Amino acid sequence: MRRGSAGAAGAAFAAMVAAGAARASSGLDSPDIGVLQLGRGGAWVARADDPLAAYFNPAGLAAQRSGAHGGVHFIQLAQCFTRLGPDGRPVPPSYTTAIPAPGSNGGPDPKVCAEGGLFPNPQLAATLRLSDALAVGVAVLGPHGVGERAWPESLRYTHPSFGDMMQPSPQRYLLTSLDALMLMPTLSVGFTPAEGVSIGAGFIWGMAAIDFVNFSEALSAEGGDDFNAHGDLRTRAKASDFFIPGFVLGARWAATDHLDLGAWFKWQDAVRAKTDLTIESRYWTPAGAKNEDPCKGEAPKCNVTEERGAGDLRMPIPMEAKLGLRYHRPRARADARRAASAGLASAAGPRVRDPMVDDLFDVELDFTWANNSAVDAIEVRFRKGIPVRGTTVGTVPPNADVPHRWRDVLGVRLGGDFTVLPGLLALRAGGFFESKGQDDADLNLDFHLGHRIGVGAGVTARVGPVDISAAFQHTFFGALDNGGNGRLKAVSGAALSGYRSLQSVNGGRFESSLDEFGLSGTMRF
Repeated sequence: MRRGSAGAAGAAFAAMVAAGAARASSGLDSPDIGVLQLGRGGAWVARADDPLAAYFNPAGLAAQRSGAHGGVHFIQLAQCFTRLGPDGRPVPPSYTTAIPAPGSNGGPDPKVCAEGGLFPNPQLAATLRLSDALAVGVAVLGPHGVGERAWPESLRYTHPSFGDMMQPSPQRYLLTSLDALMLMPTLSVGFTPAEGVSIGAGFIWGMAAIDFVNFSEALSAEGGDDFNAHGDLRTRAKASDFFIPGFVLGARWAATDHLDLGAWFKWQDAVRAKTDLTIESRYWTPAGAKNEDPCKGEAPKCNVTEERGAGDLRMPIPMEAKLGLRYHRPRARADARRAASAGLASAAGPRVRDPMVDDLFDVELDFTWANNSAVDAIEVRFRKGIPVRGTTVGTVPPNADVPHRWRDVLGVRLGGDFTVLPGLLALRAGGFFESKGQDDADLNLDFHLGHRIGVGAGVTARVGPVDISAAFQHTFFGALDNGGNGRLKAVSGAALSGYRSLQSVNGGRFESSLDEFGLSGTMRF
C-alpha cells in the first residue's frame, strides 16, 4: 500500500521566515538590514541615527530630525550541498535501479548548488519630530535574507550506454524551490525624559506569504532512497499569516561626553498559518526523468491532489537582545560653530544629534543574543484522512513536524565611522562574529546556522538635505558537515515507520557565502 505525504511542509514555512522579520543574531537572518548598518558590521544600536531606528532602537528616534529614508540591498547568496550516506559516499537516487551515483564514473557532480542571482531587499522608514523631546517613527522592512531560492529537481549525467540522462537530485527531500515575502511594518515612539537619556518602544505588525516545493516518500523501505519503488511525491505548500504581532524596546544613554550606551529587545509571536497543499504522485519515470504523462489513459490530473487549508503550522520566533557601547570623539567647538554657520548642523534643537557634524569619529562594540533554542521543531499538523490521488488508498500523514533543534546564538560586532569632511563625507567599516546555532547532524537547507563572520565597509556623502550612502559586506559561513550521519528523516506515507523515511536525508556538507551591496538615501526636513 502506498500512502502519500505532505512532504516537509514545516520546512516550507521555515523558509518563509528566512525572508522574515529582520533580526540581530537569530537563525532566521543576520545581522541587521540597512545600509549604514551594513557598512559598520551591524554595530549600530547605540548610534541609531537614521529612521530605521524605528525597528532597531526606537530610543534613537528622539535624537533625530524629521526625515524619510529609502534603501535597498542587492544580495547574492551562494549555497551548495553535498549529500552523503553513513558510509561517507554520495547517495544514489535508487538502490534498486542501475543509475550511477553522483560522483561515480559517468554520474553527476555530487555537489549540488542553488541557482544564483541578485535578490533586491528594500527598506522604507520615516521619522517625525513632534517636540524637542518626542518623536515617532515608522519602518517597513524585510529580513536580512533572500526570499527566492531554487535548487534543481533533477541532475543531468552521461550514461555509459545511453548517453545524456537525468536523475532526481539528492537534496530534493530538503528543498527544491522557495518564493517568500515578508514585511514587518513597525510603528514606534522615542522620548527623551532627561538630557542624554532616551527610551523608545514600537509595535510590529508582521505579514508573511510562502510558496515552497520539495519531495517526500510515498513509501519507505530498507536500503536507502528509491524514487521509483518508494514513489516520490512532489509537494507544494502555500501559506500566509497576515498578523504576526510583536514589539521592540530600546534605550540610549549618553553616559559621558565620549561614551554612549544603547540597548534593544525584541519579542514576537510565533508564525501561525493554514497551509494549502498540492501533491503530485507518479512524478518520475523508471529511468529517473520527469514523467510528462503520468495519467496516460486516465482522467487529467489523476495524480494531483489539491487541498486548501490542509493543515496548521506553528513556528516560534526567537527573542533577541543587543547591548552596545559607543565611543565617539566630538569635534572642537570651533569646528562645530563653522559647520553650523555653513548650514551643515542641525537646527532642530539641542537634543538632536548629527554624528557627521558633531563627531570626528566613533567606534561601537555590540553584543547580541538570540533565543534560538525556542525553535526545537517547526510544527505542521494536517487533517486526518486527506486522500492522495494516484496512490493506493494514500492519505496525508497527520504529523509532518520538522525537527531543527537550534541552540542560542551569541554575537559580537565592532564598527565605526570617520568623518573626512564635516557634514559632507564619512567613511565606515566594521565586522561581526556569531556563534554556531545548530548541530551538524540537524542541518537543513532552509537556514544555515553555522558560525558567521562578516566584514563590511561603506560611505556617506551629504548633498544638501540628503545623505546618500553605499556599503558592501561579505559574510563567511562555517560549513555544516556531519560526514553523512544526518538525523533528519523525510516525511513518508508509511505508517509502520511512523510516517518517516528509514534513511536520513540530510547527511553531508552544507556550505554558504553571502555578498551584498547596499544603496540608500535619507532626507532630513
